[in-house]
Amino acid sequence: MTTGGGTVPVRRFELVTRDPDLAHHTIADAYAEHRPRFAGSRQGFRFALRTVQAGSLGLDRIVHSMDARARTGPYPDFMTVHVLRGRFRFADGDEELVAPAGAVARYPLRPSVLGWTDVVGTMIRLPHEQVAHVATTRTETTAADFRFLGLAPVSAATSRAWTQLSAYLHGLGDDALEQPILRASLADLAAATALTVFPNTTMNAGYLPQPRRMTPAVVRRARAWLDEHAAEPVTVAEVAAACGVGARGLQAAFQRHDGRSPTAYLRRVRLERAHRDLLAAEPGGGETVAGIARRWGWTSPGRFAAAYRDAYGRPPRETLRG
Repeated sequence: MTTGGGTVPVRRFELVTRDPDLAHHTIADAYAEHRPRFAGSRQGFRFALRTVQAGSLGLDRIVHSMDARARTGPYPDFMTVHVLRGRFRFADGDEELVAPAGAVARYPLRPSVLGWTDVVGTMIRLPHEQVAHVATTRTETTAADFRFLGLAPVSAATSRAWTQLSAYLHGLGDDALEQPILRASLADLAAATALTVFPNTTMNAGYLPQPRRMTPAVVRRARAWLDEHAAEPVTVAEVAAACGVGARGLQAAFQRHDGRSPTAYLRRVRLERAHRDLLAAEPGGGETVAGIARRWGWTSPGRFAAAYRDAYGRPPRETLRG
């Protein structure tokens, strides 16, 4: 039976303590060195940190009941917080941002001053290099020139988009995050969304010119490569590099000669592999429609079932039952 390459364990860490010193050693180990000063009584202090690392994607939840101010950073990763309770205050050079409950903020990439007041927040982390790479595939920006320009989202609408993404990602369980195909696509989704939410150099960069026309042979090579690597996390840039062309040129060639994008073609291949797995599953052997769907990149069993029904004319559970 063809599979999606197995699962990759999710790394988790969790600490709950009433010791402020242990709390801040934990924060320093997890994120960046900082020197906090506290306000108010330490009596009744509560700290909780839960971190999830799924490949390059990090998802954290923090609770810190005291008021504090700290010199902190630099943070090595792109990192954001959605404030659920309390308030954060960021001071990064000449920029200062107060983020109350409901707000979203990006952590500075250089040493800065951070204050907080009885906070609960959820964080998303990604390697800065991954966000920069996504930026280079969209505009004339190079990875060396790419940078973020502000700590707050560009608008209320983009802030809501980020909170929705955060809630979605934090709501996923290990059964989804352990699937290599799925978690790679989730990390790319977070990186692409970050470019539309937080001010950055791509918002002022010129878009790449139209690519040169490519022959159908390029598309045939790309389809063969995708067929061979469908069980792995792949990007359009990797397919293009394997075919010796640019990513935008490959996308344009697919639209011209295949009528769809490379991503849409790959989705169809993975749907066919899922169909094969459903047919090959032993009755009563423990396979489920949801498990097979996650293996091949679907977070939503409902969307998988709809796509499957469109392609094969019946629900996937009927195929699984034989």
